[in-house]
Order: sequence, then structure tokens, then C-alpha cells
Amino acid sequence: MNQTITLKNSRIANRFSALASKDFRLLIVMQIISSMRMPIIFVTQSWYVAITVPENQRLLALGILSALRGIAFLGYALFGGTFADRFPRTKVIYISHCAGLVSVLIIGGLLLIPTVNNGNGLWLPLMMILFATFGIINAQDMPTRTAMIRDTVPERLLPQAITLHQLAMSIGLLIAAPLAGFSIDYFGFAPTYLIAGLTHIAVLIAVRKMSVISAADPEASSDSIMKNLQQGLISLKVNPVVRWTILSNWVVTSLGLSVMGGLIAAWINDVLLLEASDWGIMIIFWGVGGVFASIWLSWKNNLQHLGFWYLGACTLMGLSILGFSITRIVLLAFILNGIVGFSYQLILTLSVDIIQREVPNRLMGRTVGILMLASGIMQIIGIFAGLLAQNLGIETIYLAAGFLTILFSIGLILFQRPLRSVT
Repeated sequence: MNQTITLKNSRIANRFSALASKDFRLLIVMQIISSMRMPIIFVTQSWYVAITVPENQRLLALGILSALRGIAFLGYALFGGTFADRFPRTKVIYISHCAGLVSVLIIGGLLLIPTVNNGNGLWLPLMMILFATFGIINAQDMPTRTAMIRDTVPERLLPQAITLHQLAMSIGLLIAAPLAGFSIDYFGFAPTYLIAGLTHIAVLIAVRKMSVISAADPEASSDSIMKNLQQGLISLKVNPVVRWTILSNWVVTSLGLSVMGGLIAAWINDVLLLEASDWGIMIIFWGVGGVFASIWLSWKNNLQHLGFWYLGACTLMGLSILGFSITRIVLLAFILNGIVGFSYQLILTLSVDIIQREVPNRLMGRTVGILMLASGIMQIIGIFAGLLAQNLGIETIYLAAGFLTILFSIGLILFQRPLRSVT
């Protein structure tokens, strides 16, 4: 009996052995903190636009906000990934979070002014432009932190470390989700936005405690940044697995999250007739789904047939969005939102796992930056989704997003054998 318990405890400990590294533990702390900041800022920005814009312009305005953030993200993401390879990643993180803290303090301070808080006159478009700086900070922060996984654990622990890193993101989301909605309802936009600034301070403290690791590609500094960018595209050109992992991630994320992210504030308010605090509860379901996905991947440990599971997750995402678009039962909508979160977490984790296995560390920041262009593309697609929703109805756009995601995923399963066959 004791021997059986000891073996079980040993297997459980092995699944978390990556945490033995101090730098990886600090990276996990940074991931949790950053994942708390993102939903707070996202919900605050979206709800601000949703309630300050006239109802007949709400969908279009949310689409514009999404597009502005996406353009900012896309315009910088490739450079962000390049800097993550060209310079020590700890220094890149430190500088980006200093910039993020300044951005939060400026925007939060402006929201303390009543005319700004109400979106009067030109303040609304100006604030939407300032909100787009959120996209620039993410475009540097996300690929850099993801690339740092390779710097903090041995290669044999990479799959486990990637899963734990994504689990930390879901944990951060769970902590922040109820806080964002309730804080807006009870304290307002400015205090909620300024709370996000505390997360930047926490990351700055954590990254200062990490070992300063030399640049992943020290020779990159001898070439121009544009040459560095071109080198980052090599893996897409020569490796079909990397190419189709990235392209499929772009498409599925753009189709699914343009509605489940960009238009969700309008769906919550107009279709489900709920408030910001209810949105926070819905985000909890998304976070729980993500946690379940990460725990399942951790338990499986070194999952086989990665391509098959990745494409299955893409299909599941489409099915759950389709179900979400049909139901008007609030609890069922929350559960389906959780399934979207579950499938999206699988997509994120497995795509990063595939990339980490296929791409050398010196190109990791650039390749992850290209992968994460999905976030910017999705947000730009949001303006077209908003325009279509304004003219065809939001219910139609949600249905279309679900159907198209399913069809695209089935097409990949049938016709993209290299990706399907990844083990």
C-alpha cells in the first residue's frame, strides 16, 4: 500500500518537476500576473465603449476598438518577437512592462475626469486610440514570455513546462475575471484600470529576480532588424508543420475570437440582457475550461499524436461557438463559453508545443511572434464582424463563425496530413 502511494506521489511530482527551476517558477508567477491584467483591461475597455456609444452604433464601435488593438498588435508583433531573440529576454520584459505601467497610469488618470469617463465629444475616439497601446504591450510581452520557457527548463521538460505555463494563464484569468466586472459596476472605469497597473509593478519585481540570460541569437545584432525578421520566416517556408500550425491558428482564432472576444460585450448586453458583473462570471467559466484543459494535458504528460489533438480542439471550438450562438439559456451559455475556453486553451498549448519542438531556440521569439499574430488578425477581423453584425444581425454572425470554424477544421483534418500526423 505504502509503495503504491509512494509511486503515485512520485508520478505526480514528476509532472511538476519543471517547477524545480527558480527561473521557471518566476516565469509562472509573471504569467499568472500578466494573465490577470489582460482580462481586467480588455473588459474595462470593451464595456467603456459599449455603454458610452449610442446603441445603434455599438457593434461598429466595438469592431473599431478591436481593429485598433489588432493593428497595434500586428504592427509591432514581428518586431517584438525579433527583440526577444536579439536581446536578453529578461531585459526586454522589464522595458515592456515599464512602458505598460506608464500607459495604464495615463489612461487610468484620464478616466478620473468626468467628461472622459462619459466619453463626451472627442474623448471617446481619443480613448479608443489610447486603448490600442494595450495591443503594443501585449505584442512584446506575450512572445517574449513564451520564448523564455526554453531559457528556464531543460529540453526534456519543455512539453510539461509549456502546459504549466498555459495553466498559469488560466489561473490568472480565474482570479481576475470576477474582479473586472464587479470593479466596473461598483467602483467605475478609472479605479479598475489603475488596478491593472499593480500587475506591471509585480512583474517588474519578479523579472528582476530572474537570472539574466544572454540573447538567444547573439549574432542577430550584427544584422539589421529587417534581416532578423526575414530569418524568422525561414521555418515557415521550409517546414510545412510549422507553416500549417501557424496558419490554422490564425484562421481559427480569427473566426472564433472575433465574436467571442470582440463582440461579446454586445452579446452579453443585448442578447443575454446581462451586466458587466455577469460578464465577469462568464469569464470564470472560460477560465475554468482553460484550467481543465491544462490539468488534462499535465496529467497526460508528453501527449502523443499532437496534430490529431490540435485539430480536434479546433473542431470542438467551432462546435461550442455554434452551440453558444443558438442558446438563450444563461447557464448553458456560460457552460458553452467554458467549453470554448477549454478548446482554445488546448489550441494555444498544443500549437506552442508543436512550434517549440520544430523550431530552434535562436528563432523561437520570432516564430512565436508570428504565431501570435493570430491575436492581432482576430482583432482586425473584429471590425468586419462588427460591420456585418450591424447590418445582418449579431445572431447571424455568431452562427456563421461557428459553422466556418467547423468547416475549416474538418478541411485541415482531411487534407493536411503533415499537421495531422505530428506525434
